[in-house]
Amino acid sequence: MIEDGDQAEAVLSNPHYQDLLKARALESLAATQTYVSRTTVAAIAVSVLLMMISVLVLIAAVYPVTLSFPFQFSTSQLPLWGTNTAAGFLLATGSLLLQCVTVGPQKAIKFLAQILAVLLLMLAVAALSHEVLGSAGWLDVLLTVLTPHPGQRYPNGLHPMAAIGFVFCALALLLLDHRTRSDRHVAQYLAIALIFLSAIPLLGYLYNVAAMTHMVYATGIPWLAAVAFFLFGMALLMSRSRQRMMAIITRHAPGGQMLRRSVPQMLVLLVALHWLADWGARQGIYDRTSVPPLLTLIDSVLVLFIFWRAAGQVDREYGARLQSAAELAEATALLIAVSDNTNDPIFVKDRHGRLIFANPAYLRRLGLEWPDARYRRSEELFRRREDAERIDQDDSRIMRDRVSETLEQTVQSPDDLVTFQTTKAPWFDQQGRVMGVVGIATDISERKRAEDSLRQRESELERTIAQRTALLRELANHMETIREEEKRAIARELHDNMGASLTALSMHLAGVYKVLPDNEQWQNRQGQMRELLSSLVATTRRIQTELRPNMLDLFGLKAAILEQLEDFGQRTGIVCKSSLPDEDIAVDHKVDIAVYRMLQEILNNVSKHAQASQVEVILDIDEDRLALTVRDNGVGMSQERFENTNTHGLRGLHERATYLGGKVRFNAAEGKGTTVVIELPVLGQAPADQADT
Repeated sequence: MIEDGDQAEAVLSNPHYQDLLKARALESLAATQTYVSRTTVAAIAVSVLLMMISVLVLIAAVYPVTLSFPFQFSTSQLPLWGTNTAAGFLLATGSLLLQCVTVGPQKAIKFLAQILAVLLLMLAVAALSHEVLGSAGWLDVLLTVLTPHPGQRYPNGLHPMAAIGFVFCALALLLLDHRTRSDRHVAQYLAIALIFLSAIPLLGYLYNVAAMTHMVYATGIPWLAAVAFFLFGMALLMSRSRQRMMAIITRHAPGGQMLRRSVPQMLVLLVALHWLADWGARQGIYDRTSVPPLLTLIDSVLVLFIFWRAAGQVDREYGARLQSAAELAEATALLIAVSDNTNDPIFVKDRHGRLIFANPAYLRRLGLEWPDARYRRSEELFRRREDAERIDQDDSRIMRDRVSETLEQTVQSPDDLVTFQTTKAPWFDQQGRVMGVVGIATDISERKRAEDSLRQRESELERTIAQRTALLRELANHMETIREEEKRAIARELHDNMGASLTALSMHLAGVYKVLPDNEQWQNRQGQMRELLSSLVATTRRIQTELRPNMLDLFGLKAAILEQLEDFGQRTGIVCKSSLPDEDIAVDHKVDIAVYRMLQEILNNVSKHAQASQVEVILDIDEDRLALTVRDNGVGMSQERFENTNTHGLRGLHERATYLGGKVRFNAAEGKGTTVVIELPVLGQAPADQADT
C-alpha cells in the first residue's frame, strides 16, 4: 500500500500528468461552452416568442382581423394581455435581444438597448403614476385616437403589478452587465425577484386563490401576463449564463449537472402534488385540516426521493470519475515509462510554438531541465537562430497542411552538430481544431557520418576509375598510334621496296618475253606470268592501302572516303552514295585517321551483317564539329546488340570517339536499317606539309 501511495504521489507530481489533467479541464471547458451556447439560444428564443405575441396584440388592437381558417376567429378576441403590457414587453424583449447580439458595432447596439430600457422604465413609472392619479394609460389614449374603428374600446392602463414587473425588467436590462465590487451581478437578483413576483399570481390561478391573483388590487393581473413575466425573468438569467449564479447551472460539473436534472423535476412534482392535495380538499375527499400534514409528508418523501436520487447520481458520476482517473493514471504511467526510458526525443508544442511536453531524452539533447524548457519557443531552446527558424517553418507548414511529415533536421547541440530524423504530426482536439505539433526524433548522426564517408569513398573510387579509364584510353590511343605508325611504315616499305622490286621484275620479264620461243606453249606461259604479276601488284597495292591509304596522306579525308566507298562497292556490289563538303577538308591527322578507320569498321559491319543493298555516307563539318553519318537499308539491329559488350567493333567506335572528345549514336530497328552518327570536335587544321611527312 505504501508503494502504491508513493507511485500515485509520483504520478500526480509529474508535470506531464499535470498537463494531461489540464487537457481534461479543456475538454470540460468545451462541454461547458456548449451548455452556455444552448442557454443563450434559449434566452433569444423566449425573447423572440414574447416579442411576436406583443406585436400580434398591438396589431390586433389597432386592426382587428377575422380569420376563416380553420374556423371563424377574430384577432380582437385573443385572450392576451392589454396594449400597455404588450408595448412594455415589446420594449423589454427588444432591449434584451439587442444586448444578446455579438456582431456589429457593439457600442451603438448597446446604446440603443439602453434607450429601449429607459423607455420601458418610463412606461412603467407613468403607469404607476396613472394608477395613483386614477387616469387612463397613455397608450390606451393614443390607441383610441389612432383607431380606424370609432367606438372600439381597449383595456385601461397597466395592472400595478405589471408596472412593478416592468420596473424590475427595466432595471435588470439597464444593469445587465453591471458587476459590484464583490463580483455580484445586480441584474440576476432583479431577475430572480421578477420570477418570484410572477409566480405569486400563477400559483393563485393554479389554486384558485383570488388574493394571490389580485395582489391587494381590485383587478387581477392577466394569467398570460404573469407567464410572460416568468418567462422573461428566465430569459434575463439565461442571457448571461456566464455570470455567477447561472454559471453554477451551466458548468460541466457535478453541481451543475445535479441542478439541471433535479431542480426542474422537483419543482414540477411539488407543484403537481400540492395541487392534487388542494384539489382533494376542495372535492371533499378529506378534510382541509389534513392538508398541512399531508403536504408535509408528501414534501418530505419528495425531497428525500429527489435528493436520494441526486446523491445516487453523484455517487455514480464520482465512481465513474474515479475509474476514469485510475485509467488515466495507468495510461499516464505507461506513457511516462515509455517516454522516459526511450533514447528518442519526444516533444509536444502548442499552436504558438511553445514547448508543453518533453521527455528526458529531448531535455538531455537541449541541455536543459524541464522548468527551464517549459513554455519556451524554438529561439529560446536552440543555439543557432537558423535552426530555430527552420524548425518553426516546418511546424507552421505541418499545422497549416494538417498532415504528418518525416524530416531530416541538423541542429547545434551543446556538444556537437546532431542530425535527427524527425516525424511530426498535427495535434487535433475533439472538434478537429489544430492544437499544436507532436514529434518524435531519432538521432541519425552516426548513420549520416557513415553515409558521408561512404559517399566520399564512392567519389574517390569514381575519381580513381576515371583516372584509370583515362590512362587506359591514353594507353589504347598510344597503342593505336603505334599501330598506325607501324602500318604506315609497312605500307611505305611495301611501296618503296616491294613496289620497286615488282617494277624491276616487270621490266626484266618484258625483256624475257622477247627472247621466248614463239610457240603456243610459251605464249600461254607468258600470259600466266603477266596475270600473276598483275595479281601480285594489285594485292600489294590493296594491302598497302589497307595499312595506310595513300589518298589520305596525299589528298586528304575527302578523297580517301571516296576511294574507300568505290573500293567497297566494287568488292561487295552494294550501291554507295556520298554527300561530302565541296571544299577541301583540313583537320588534325588524328581526326583524319580516326574517321577513316571508323568508316572502315562501319562498312565492314554492313558487309557482314546488314544484308543491305545501299549505303549512304554524309560528312558535315563546321568550325568546331565534324559529323559522319552512315545509313543503310539493311535488316537493322536490336537494342541488345548495341548493349552487347562483346561486340568489339561497336565498342571500338565508342572508345575512339570518346578519346577524341566525341560521341557515337545508333538509331536502328529490326527490318528498317541502321543509322550511325559520329560526332567529333575539330582539334585543329593540319599543317600544310602534313602530306609530305
